[in-house]
Amino acid sequence: MIAVSAVRAFKDNYIWIIHNQQFAIIVDPGEACPVRLYLRQHKLQPVAILCTHHHNDHTGGNRELVQEFSIPVYGPAHENIPGCTRALSDGETFTILELAISFNVLGVPGHTAGHIAFYGQRALFCGDTLFS
Repeated sequence: MIAVSAVRAFKDNYIWIIHNQQFAIIVDPGEACPVRLYLRQHKLQPVAILCTHHHNDHTGGNRELVQEFSIPVYGPAHENIPGCTRALSDGETFTILELAISFNVLGVPGHTAGHIAFYGQRALFCGDTLFS
C-alpha cells in the first residue's frame, strides 16, 4: 500500500514523503534533517527526490540527501535544481520502479517560470502552484 506523509519543515512548510513499508520518494525537501529523522523512524529507504521548482525551501536539502543516500533527483528542465539528475518537461512520464509509481509531468509556470507538478497515484504534487 502506498501512503503520503507530511513532514514539517521550517516554520510553515511541508516536505512530502510517498512511501510503502520499505521505500520512499521525497518531494520538495527544503531541509534534510526532518527527512532523515522521518526515514529513520519509519525504517524507509529513499529511492528518489522530486522537485517542483528551484526555490531553496523546496530544494535546500537535496545535496545532503543525495550525498547520504546516492539517489536521483528529478526536477524541472528549465530551472537550476541542486543535484538534478533527471530534467523533466511538460508531458513527460517516468516511473519509480521500487514503488511501481508512474508520474505525469505537468508544466505549471507562474510561481516560477519553469515550475512543474507531478501527478501519480491519483495525487498531485504541485509545489507552490496552488495557493489559498
